[in-house]
Amino acid sequence: MLLYIVRHGETNKNKLGLIQGVTEADLSEKGIKEAQKLQDLVASLNIDVVISSPLRRARDTAKIITNNKYPINIDDRIIERDWGLCEGASIDEVDTVRCWNFYINTSDNQIESVRDFMKRINEFIEDIRTRFADKKVLVVTHSAVLRAIHYAINGIPEDGDMSKIEIPNLRILEYKI
Repeated sequence: MLLYIVRHGETNKNKLGLIQGVTEADLSEKGIKEAQKLQDLVASLNIDVVISSPLRRARDTAKIITNNKYPINIDDRIIERDWGLCEGASIDEVDTVRCWNFYINTSDNQIESVRDFMKRINEFIEDIRTRFADKKVLVVTHSAVLRAIHYAINGIPEDGDMSKIEIPNLRILEYKI
């Protein structure tokens, strides 16, 4: 399977540096325009299946980048990580290294623990690997999900720190699995 993963377009909350988590947020004007710029690239990938997070910012991005030419399959397992009481807070207020360490596995402030989060992402990967073995799959989701997929495929770092990679909006990552 060839897996293409893209983070949704910029939202107004992204612009303000706020944690969105499972809270709904609309794409900003910039997010919409930048998503439109990906249409030709996505068309050239000859995708077989499109899967999106149920959150509006991901669904809208999926519709835009595919130019509404594919059915969008919604999968709840790739919803953004639940940031609990930290949703709506500034990203600078959260100890991201602590929140993203696989071995610390904190659920402080009702944040979805890293291990629980990784469990659902691993289940998603195994499921699509089985169902779409010979397909090209486009997944439109969120930065935390992309981070989790990256580490699920490539392995958890020895120190457990999963905060080391940045996932910009609308960057397509490709994996052969």
